[in-house]
Amino acid sequence: MHDIYFDSAATTKPSKVAIEAAFAAANEYGNPSSSHFRGIAARKVIENARKQVTSALGCNEEELIFTGSGSESNNQAIIGIARARKKRSNVIISTDSEHPSVEQTLQYLEKEGFKVIRFSTKVGNIDIDELKESLKQKVALISVMRANNETGALYDIANIRREIDNSGCGAVFHCDAVQGFLKTLNRTELVKYCDLVSISAHKINALKGCGALFIKKGINLPAYILGGGQEHDLRSGTENTPAIAAFGAACDEWVSNRDRIGYITDLRDYAEVKISEALGDRIVIHKPAQRICCILSIELIGVKSEVVLNYLSGEGICVSAGSACSAHKRENRVLTAFGLAESEIDNTIRISFSYFNNREEVDLFVDVLKNATSLIGKI
Repeated sequence: MHDIYFDSAATTKPSKVAIEAAFAAANEYGNPSSSHFRGIAARKVIENARKQVTSALGCNEEELIFTGSGSESNNQAIIGIARARKKRSNVIISTDSEHPSVEQTLQYLEKEGFKVIRFSTKVGNIDIDELKESLKQKVALISVMRANNETGALYDIANIRREIDNSGCGAVFHCDAVQGFLKTLNRTELVKYCDLVSISAHKINALKGCGALFIKKGINLPAYILGGGQEHDLRSGTENTPAIAAFGAACDEWVSNRDRIGYITDLRDYAEVKISEALGDRIVIHKPAQRICCILSIELIGVKSEVVLNYLSGEGICVSAGSACSAHKRENRVLTAFGLAESEIDNTIRISFSYFNNREEVDLFVDVLKNATSLIGKI
C-alpha cells in the first residue's frame, strides 16, 4: 500500500521547522497577557511570529492580527466592514465561486438586509463588464479570493483594485488569500492591492487552528470577539502560542525557499502530462487561463469521482473531489460557476501538490488512477 498525499489544497503536511517551532513555544506556557517573566516570554514568541508573518506579507506589524482560522478571518473582515459601513451603503460585491466561509457569510448578511452582487467567474475568469456595472453605485465592501481552492484559478486583484479606484464607489477591498498566500511569485501583491487579507497557517505547512488578518492602516474594523482585548483589541481570547510560532516559522521557510513555487508548478505540469498520456480522451483537464501552482482539476469521463476517491484511498493515495469545507454537500457551487454541468462535476477530482511530493509519487499515482478508471469503467 502506498502513502501518497495529493490533497494539499485541503491542508498541508506540517514542516519539520514549523513543528519544532511549535514544540519550543509550548514550553513557553505562560499566558501572553501576564506581566510576569513567563507571560513576557510567551509574548515574545508571538511578537516574533508576527514579525515573520508580516515580513512575508510585506506589511507593518501593527496591521496584522492572529485569529483561529482563515474562516474566522473572513467572517471578521466581511461582517465587521459591512456593518460598520452600512449607513454609507448596504451593497456588497463578490464572485459566484467563493469559499463557503465567504459565501455563507454573505448569505448571512443578506438576511440582515444587505444587497449582495455576485459577478461571474466562468472558466476561472472574472467578468470585468459585470464588475464595472456593479461598481456604478456606492459600495460598502468587495470580497474576492486570490486563488480558487477547487479549480486553482487566480483572480486578478490588481485589475479589481483599478476598477474600484476608477469607479469612485468607495468600496473596501477584502481578499480571501487562504489558498493563495505565498503561492505566487509576488508575495507582497496582497497588501499592495487589498485593504483586508485573510490567510491561514495550515495551508503553508504550519498547524491547524491559526489564521491571520491583515488590516491596512486607516481601515476601521470593529472587534469581532470581545473579552480580554488581545490582538489590538480586535480579537479577544488567549493566543494559541505554539500554532502562531509555527505559522511564523513556516512563513520564514517559504520566503527563504522561493524555488518551491517553481518546483510545485513543474510537478503539477508533469502530472498533467502523465495523466494525459495515460488516459487520453478519457479525461478533461479544467485549466483556467491563470492558475495557482499547486492545483490540478480533472474530469474522468464516465467515472464517478466518489468511487475513484474510495479506490485511491484504499491504495493509500489521497486526493479529493473539491473543497474539504464542501465535501458533504451534494451540489458544487464553485464548479457550476466554472461552467461545468452536473454530470461533469460528479466526475471531477482535485489533485493538489506540495514541495514534499515528487515525480515518483506522480508516476505511481498515474498507474493506480489508470487501473482504477479501467476497473470502475467496466462495472
